[in-house]
Amino acid sequence: MDNLKRDLGRLTVLDVLLIAALLALPGWALIRAARAAGERPIARIFQNNRLVGTYQLDRDQTIAIGDRAGPEMSIEVRGGAIRVAESDCPKGVCKHAGWVRTPGRTIVCIPNRVLIEVRGASRDYDAESY
Repeated sequence: MDNLKRDLGRLTVLDVLLIAALLALPGWALIRAARAAGERPIARIFQNNRLVGTYQLDRDQTIAIGDRAGPEMSIEVRGGAIRVAESDCPKGVCKHAGWVRTPGRTIVCIPNRVLIEVRGASRDYDAESY
């Protein structure tokens, strides 16, 4: 019994490394979460494969995309999300995409050749299912 107590009281190098790793893991997770929270999501809008602009999603605004004859699309940014409010495309599929706020999600309008891409802090998952 005395030998068992003596052996249990002695820490090996592996024990110390394991304890250090277990203590460092929560700190690493907190630092990673704080860094991700600091990244503000943005939306990048492209038309004809050219960047029209980069917009902060935390600023409410309306963006008109189109040619000189008049706007083809009205894009709305509100409450940390973006959507196509109005579009003169035939079926209006881009309007049905609704509000997009998750980084990695996109809205595409093929007739107007517009792509809206949300970027920012990445999520811990690969896909969303509705």
